[in-house]
Amino acid sequence: MTNKIIFSSPFKGVVSEPKPSLVHVPKAYKDLELFVGGSETNATVKRCVPFLDALTTGYIIPFPVDIEVSVDEKEQQINFSAHPMLSNDFSDLIGVAEHGSFQMPSNLRNPKRTIDSVFKFLCPWTVKTPPGYSCLFVTPMNHVLPFDLISGVIDTDTFPLSTHFPFYWTGKLEQRTVIKEGSPMAMVFPFKRESWKMETKLCNLNLAGPKKDLMFLDIFKTIANSYKNRFWSKKSYK
Repeated sequence: MTNKIIFSSPFKGVVSEPKPSLVHVPKAYKDLELFVGGSETNATVKRCVPFLDALTTGYIIPFPVDIEVSVDEKEQQINFSAHPMLSNDFSDLIGVAEHGSFQMPSNLRNPKRTIDSVFKFLCPWTVKTPPGYSCLFVTPMNHVLPFDLISGVIDTDTFPLSTHFPFYWTGKLEQRTVIKEGSPMAMVFPFKRESWKMETKLCNLNLAGPKKDLMFLDIFKTIANSYKNRFWSKKSYK
């Protein structure tokens, strides 16, 4: 049985619609050669199937309008603007709003942020999944973007409203940027809610080196004070 995820919006037919992530594979990846210099010993990331899977899994919600980003580096202020002809009637459904920064303590904020504030992309799409299924919303993986979403999980089988996306601005401050309508805003992974229980096990591998290599790994897995912390005893001579 194939499950169905439904994206609905009052702007359907006017703004770019969500698509499978495969549709948004970056041109830089498509243009990349499989090997550097023609040698199969110098494979590029295009030969890495896990990279491609991360790039193409799930769905992409695109930006509904162009967003112009201008920064006052001196004042540490940033401005996000859509077309001035768009009326305020759309202000709750498209564009960018400032998120309450007080909700996110500084030690949990993205260390790559270039503006010390939390913002929010407004999304005109509501996501609906079958009973028992939720969605993980993340920054589009393996894309080079000037922002980073705060990841979140929504129980989209019961939540009836649009999901907006808090984010940090990570782009360069000295550049004017235009985020194009239709470009990737958020990546969506639907998944079934199930209970899991973890365990760890020792597996028998045919290690290349002798067993003493495991001893060295155990002793030197920390960079500093390996001997002092595990073997040393304080001496006293009076």
